Amino acid sequence: MITSDLDAELIKAARVLVPEGSLPALAASWRPAPDGDPAGYATSLPFELASRSGGEPAEIAAALATAIWPTEWVLAAEPTGRGYLTITVTGRTLASVAARICAAGPACAHSAELSGTTVTISPWPDLLAAPAWRRAWQDQADAMAGRLAEAAGASARNHPEPERGASGCQPTEAAQSPVAAAAAYFGVDAVRYRLARTLPGRLDRLTQVDRQPAEFGTVQLAHSEAASTLRWAADLGVRPPDPAQSAFWLLDSATERALLGLLSWFPLRVAAAARRARPAEIPHYLEQVATAWTACRLACPALPFAGPAVGREPALGQARLLLADAVRTVLAAGLALIGIEPAARIGFVGVSR
Repeated sequence: MITSDLDAELIKAARVLVPEGSLPALAASWRPAPDGDPAGYATSLPFELASRSGGEPAEIAAALATAIWPTEWVLAAEPTGRGYLTITVTGRTLASVAARICAAGPACAHSAELSGTTVTISPWPDLLAAPAWRRAWQDQADAMAGRLAEAAGASARNHPEPERGASGCQPTEAAQSPVAAAAAYFGVDAVRYRLARTLPGRLDRLTQVDRQPAEFGTVQLAHSEAASTLRWAADLGVRPPDPAQSAFWLLDSATERALLGLLSWFPLRVAAAARRARPAEIPHYLEQVATAWTACRLACPALPFAGPAVGREPALGQARLLLADAVRTVLAAGLALIGIEPAARIGFVGVSR
């Protein structure tokens, strides 16, 4: 999305600075701007270019800033720190993230960051037959890692069909493993989510399953609320938002900008999680989106029965419906990368399938 557009502009600028050698890969060099502006993106590219050209990172950052400044959709570009480059895009460009996500659909998670690599896709583990927590966690992590890499552009091999709920003998009640017992009680998806979000150094916490993970409910509820917003709008006769025609640039409140900025990082977060072999980063990202969406939904509602904060301009309501659709799309794509089908209705959240 925005970072891929910035990559293209910086490649053109960097060719002037390093004309004789191959350019370094720009993947995963982006981070949020140090001032916290949702429309700001910082990169360490000047350090990489300095290592190839023998120049000073701060000077290279200044040169890149000067080169990219005339770009129409760039609001500001300046060197920061000891050689980082921070670029701020226009509000319209940030708001366009909602339209771009809706137009892309499930492919909003995709990028070309890992193109040229190959990955093996493992089947989803059958948690009702899992023998132990550590094995279940490893199998879930392996299955996620392959799919994250594939979304980031890696070529897939040995791509068997997913085996959720695979056939076979289930353990008897007397011999049932703790994983199977938890999956039977809390639901397969709830336990799968808990496995997915558990970091390698915290596996001991998996044995302490005494309640349904609150984080799973938070993400599912956010997805169902976003989907319900669109459904309720249809019930009221409000036409669905068109990404190509919606006045998305009206999404300019602080809460809307914060959410848009977070959504803009989705494909890069997927690629980074795959590259670092840390699939647990994706559930944690989805939880951030869910929290930001809740704040945005309350402060900037789209539907006419939600109170005076709705606003009177129909185009603004359409833009906010587009943002709800973008949230729904990102959460659905993220949950699919975990192996979970999102809840479409609020009443179904947390219900085992």
